[in-house]
Amino acid sequence: SKRISNWIYYVFYDQDMINERMNNNERSTDQPPQNVSWEGDMYSKVLGNEKRGYVRGLGLGPIPSVLWGSKSSVENIVLEDSSNKVVQRLEQEITELEEKQNEEIDLMKQNQKKSQSKLLQIRQFMQKYAPNESLLQDIIGTSNEQVPGHNSGLEGVPQ
Repeated sequence: SKRISNWIYYVFYDQDMINERMNNNERSTDQPPQNVSWEGDMYSKVLGNEKRGYVRGLGLGPIPSVLWGSKSSVENIVLEDSSNKVVQRLEQEITELEEKQNEEIDLMKQNQKKSQSKLLQIRQFMQKYAPNESLLQDIIGTSNEQVPGHNSGLEGVPQ
């Protein structure tokens, strides 16, 4: 009689647990499932996780990889495709940056040549109109030695 009462208790307890989980699952899933079974569904909560090698509800015949494809192969294809796109985009970006860098280097070289040319013109002008070196040094403020009478602390710039 004790065994029978225990058995009745477990039957009703299991039935209550199944009903409770079904009610919880109905409240938690507003959208219909995309597949026959999904992780965390009512069946997996009551019966446990799906056994490897068969699809619950479809018997021992078909296996998940036959029905839905291998997750790893599908994920690898998607990852490989997206990786290739990322690599191509990064290579294109590197090429664009290298081109931009080369353009900036060329522009800097042109500016340097222009600056050197203007500096040469200024020196020639100064030598033409100020042939006296001391006058030139007073105007520029530099020479090979420090300009006497000035406490600037700067050393002279060689010409």
